[in-house]
Amino acid sequence: MLKILCVLALGCALGCGASADKPKLTAVKGLVTLDGKPLPEWEIFFVLSGQAPTTLAVKDGAYSGMANVGNNAVEIRSYKAGPVLIANQPATKVNVIPARYSDLSKLKAEVADSGANDFKFVITSK
Repeated sequence: MLKILCVLALGCALGCGASADKPKLTAVKGLVTLDGKPLPEWEIFFVLSGQAPTTLAVKDGAYSGMANVGNNAVEIRSYKAGPVLIANQPATKVNVIPARYSDLSKLKAEVADSGANDFKFVITSK
């Protein structure tokens, strides 16, 4: 019984604490425009390699929230109702942002541990 308790205590001491690999979150904000105009509703994703993406809502072109510190890839999406694929089911969502800013995005944001972290993304439909 004592051996089991020692093993459990050792396992908890090694695995239950804060992970050194866990990224730090910090505040970010900014603006996103498409063809010079803010869309009413968007989503912006900050993607740090090896971590779950941070998704922030964009309202009238502005966003703010928390993102992982580091060199983040940035993806931007805005959806409209798509076709109904199955009768009596909601319509699918279709991303209206060009793939070069969403699925195939090359946009980046170097999120610093401190400072303003104010990022503006000016994108075009053409």
